[in-house]
Amino acid sequence: MRLLPHQRHAAAPPLPPAAAAALPQAPEDPGPHLVGWRDVVFQDAIFGQGTIRGRVYYPALSAGQDAPPDPGSGPHLLTGFQHGWLGRPSDYDLLSAHIASWGFVVSSIGTETGLFPDTAQYARDSRSMLHWVEAESANPASWLSGMVLAGAEWSVTGHSMGGGTLSLIVGIEPRIQTIIGLQAASTNATGNANMSAFGGRAYWIAGSEDWIVRSGTVYAWFDRATSSERNLFWEIQGMGHVGPTDTPATNEPLSGPEQHRLHRRLVAGILRAEHSGDEDLYHALCGQGWATEPSRQRSRSAQPPLWVHLPAGGTELEIGLAGVQDQPGVLAWSLVPGSTSTAYGTLGLSRPDLEIHFQGSLGGDGLQLSTLPVSPAWSGLPLHLQGLALHPGGTGAFTRTATIQIP
Repeated sequence: MRLLPHQRHAAAPPLPPAAAAALPQAPEDPGPHLVGWRDVVFQDAIFGQGTIRGRVYYPALSAGQDAPPDPGSGPHLLTGFQHGWLGRPSDYDLLSAHIASWGFVVSSIGTETGLFPDTAQYARDSRSMLHWVEAESANPASWLSGMVLAGAEWSVTGHSMGGGTLSLIVGIEPRIQTIIGLQAASTNATGNANMSAFGGRAYWIAGSEDWIVRSGTVYAWFDRATSSERNLFWEIQGMGHVGPTDTPATNEPLSGPEQHRLHRRLVAGILRAEHSGDEDLYHALCGQGWATEPSRQRSRSAQPPLWVHLPAGGTELEIGLAGVQDQPGVLAWSLVPGSTSTAYGTLGLSRPDLEIHFQGSLGGDGLQLSTLPVSPAWSGLPLHLQGLALHPGGTGAFTRTATIQIP
């Protein structure tokens, strides 16, 4: 069995998920699961795509190639990965294994690896592999039996050519509701139209020093995703084109290890925030926990995320909202929950008891980062917080209602 590089020195067994969740881990740190991987070749019996090749990464009982899966830890959410031009799944072993360590099964497509790829075919192959992995999980005789949560939403991450191909796969597979484009290349008019109509969640990561897919090309995808309920863009300063690969460039202002770390943080963090119910992770992705990273970011999120973080021993809550650029936003709190239907959704705070913490423009980046002093009178009580992001034309949407237990 061949171990992935980051697993070769892992001597300790994985922590149970509950114990791991109690540790102050950053999203770029390894998750609680050991990771196995297996190369697969199959005939597509669902869409007739012919021979499909790829690599599957999964939580496992031991680490490495063909390691036995750990069905007792699942079922897990299924997520896809699409390599770049002239790439293949093995170029992204570290990133894909990192995602799997946080409790995902990763379907990494391995077709269209030549000089003249067909991106429409590539999108169809990627769709076929997602369906095949889920079908294998439903087969009691398969090595993947019981590993995938059936019927759940899917997400797909793509690099370069694979990032641009996200705009094609969302046009043919409605179960894909989250996409992450890493230095996403342009595609064609069909992809542009698909992205303008995509109603899910879109995330775009660019490098300021990328001369293969320039930052403006990636930002154009952010501009096109006008119907997406969440739409965020990051430009990593000093990063080139191959940051998410196993061998990032070493001759750029930002070191290769740092480029890879930031990709692990963003990709795993986004997937967990959107599909594992941990929206407070946005604190580490675009909030106060991201503030020292070499990046600029933009939000155009019609359905805004809200995060709340209380540092260990801290006396101030760090709260934030990612809404729509240059539009108004509101942050409020209450010790009393509520449930009032409004034109913006459900107000989860008691109307007579809520206090407005922030009200104003979210500015050119679409973000509001605030601190809220913790009153001694709140000790031992649950505090409820909610945000509101307004949109052009007077529409808007409430965030979730976040509840935090004050020590």
